[in-house]
Amino acid sequence: MDIDMKAMKAEVGGAFMLMWVVFGMGLGNIGGAVALAVTWMAFSGAHLLPVVTWSHIMTGDLSDTEGNWMANGMRLVGQVVGAALAVVLMTEAGAIDTNWAPTDMWIPDIADNLWGVIGTVAAGAVWWQVHTRCDSAWASAFGLMALGGAMTLTGANEMGSSLVGALDGIADTAVNWICDGLFVGIGAFLGCQVDGLIGEEE
Repeated sequence: MDIDMKAMKAEVGGAFMLMWVVFGMGLGNIGGAVALAVTWMAFSGAHLLPVVTWSHIMTGDLSDTEGNWMANGMRLVGQVVGAALAVVLMTEAGAIDTNWAPTDMWIPDIADNLWGVIGTVAAGAVWWQVHTRCDSAWASAFGLMALGGAMTLTGANEMGSSLVGALDGIADTAVNWICDGLFVGIGAFLGCQVDGLIGEEE
């Protein structure tokens, strides 16, 4: 498989910037949304967030293991690498304690979190329509700000922190990283299906 080095560099650089600058501000506010939009414009073509990559995976050709799964999987890896490099810089290679603690794996309690999962899927469906219909990083970033409470946007940062922190909580973090993005991607897929059905009726 040929690796798109330009895309990988954009993912690493963008994720680095997100971890170092944007997530310190928080994406659930105007400043965070503006910073995310600027990062998307600066690293044009980069997904930057696992939820974006998973949405591309789930709305792409699911049978294309090399073109869809592998290419997007490499983007996920690039995001984690960029986040990990930012953690190394922010902590001065471990000299400064971030007080980071891994989030517990929530999948075993999925029955208790069912409405949260449904909310994540719904947020993915709505946000993906904004992201793909509006040819603007601003609209997508502000859409994420509005729906961010229903989606976990810090998956790559959690993974990067876990890797740099001697694999602290790696099992819980990895499962959450995959499942959070996957549920948003499923929402994006369902949103496209509903949009397609509505389009056929018109």
